[in-house]
Amino acid sequence: MSNLYGIIGQSTPEHLLADPMNGHPIAVPVEPGNGEIKRGTLLYRKSNGLWAPAGTSQISTSYALVVLNEAIDTGASVSVGAVAENAAAYQTGRFIDGKVLYDNSGTPTAVTAAHKVVLALMGIYFDQSMESAPEFDNGGYTITYKANNGADPAEPDVKDYKLAGASYTVLNNSATALGFTAPATKSFSKWNTKADGTGTDYAAAATYSTDADLTLYAVWA
Repeated sequence: MSNLYGIIGQSTPEHLLADPMNGHPIAVPVEPGNGEIKRGTLLYRKSNGLWAPAGTSQISTSYALVVLNEAIDTGASVSVGAVAENAAAYQTGRFIDGKVLYDNSGTPTAVTAAHKVVLALMGIYFDQSMESAPEFDNGGYTITYKANNGADPAEPDVKDYKLAGASYTVLNNSATALGFTAPATKSFSKWNTKADGTGTDYAAAATYSTDADLTLYAVWA
C-alpha cells in the first residue's frame, strides 16, 4: 500500500486539495478488475464492502463515497485468487474544482454541478478552481512505464508525472526510479506505446510535450 499518511497539501502538480488541512485520509479496499483508475476518481462502496469507480447513479446519498488519492491499476479482469488492494482516499475535504472525477461510461470526467450538491452532503466540497490556484499548477498528466519483459510475477508499473503545458523528458530504464529486469540475452532498447512494439517509439531522453497521459512499454533487443 502507498504511504497513506504522507505529506498532505504539497504543491505538487497532481494534488487535489484546495484546503490541505481539511482532508480526512482513509484506506479503502478497491475491487479488482476495474482497470487503471485515475487519482481524483470518486469511488463508491459496494454491498460486498469493496470500492469501485462511481458513475452518476452511484453519486447519491444511498452510497458511501470517497475521492481516490492515488492512481491504481486493479487489472483488466478478475483472475483466480485476485485480492482487493488497499488504496489511499479522502473521505471528506475541500477540493480544487475540476480535479474530482466520476466514471462517465468508462471515461473519467469532472463532476457536474448536480453531483456537487450531493457530494456536499457528504463533506466533499469545492471552493477553489484550477484557474484560481496556480500554486498547485493542476492539470498534470501521468506517464506510466511498463516492464513488458514477461516476468512472472510481473514487475510493477512505475508512474511519473508531467506538468500541463510543459515538456517531459522520457526516462531511461537505467534511471533510479525504473531499472526493469531485462529478459535473458536481451537489453533495453527503447519504449513503445504498445506492448507488441507496433505503436509509437520513444527513445530514452526523448521529449514528450502532449498534454495527455502516456503509457510506455519497454522494448528489449
